[in-house]
Amino acid sequence: KQWYQRRVRGMLDAKIKNLESINRHFVDGAKEFEARLTKEQITLIKRQMALQTKVAEIIGLNLNATISLLIQRALFADADSIRKEFKLSDKKFWWLKVRGLAATRNWPELEKFAKSKKSPIGYGPFVKECIENNNKAEAIKYIDRVTKEQQVEFYIDLKMPERAAEIAKSAKSIELLDNVLNAIGPHNRVLTETINSFKNVI
Repeated sequence: KQWYQRRVRGMLDAKIKNLESINRHFVDGAKEFEARLTKEQITLIKRQMALQTKVAEIIGLNLNATISLLIQRALFADADSIRKEFKLSDKKFWWLKVRGLAATRNWPELEKFAKSKKSPIGYGPFVKECIENNNKAEAIKYIDRVTKEQQVEFYIDLKMPERAAEIAKSAKSIELLDNVLNAIGPHNRVLTETINSFKNVI
């Protein structure tokens, strides 16, 4: 194992030297964009090398994948440090963290994150990721924080058409009620009648 780690480190050191040479070429040629990209790549490789003892498979990942993996391994301080160093936007970071926490079913941390400050991406992604990771109860925690239209859509996804119909009625939207009708099909006669009665009073 130590032999393998030394070999990997040697390969990475060689890659860094090569990139540094390329970077100097770009700097000398006044190619600012290319110089910045190679410098960022060098910095990322060095950060990955420092984290290799914690997360062996981090080597070779791009920036987004690096941060995602750190979040999934609950190395939040490292993920945040890299986010700041590379000036990743709040929106991008929130997307990555919501997805990473939901993918690893770290529901307590997801709820804590949602409460940390106002979400720059809204709360639809929280609901969506909970649904995609088969946690109905967690999804419902965030539904009240999205628009009525989104609530109807999410309750349909959660196989809760009755609740979707109630939300559509409260929004006084025939269009949303029709969306629920289309979702349930013709076989749910009781709910179909209920929705039609809602439409008659709007």
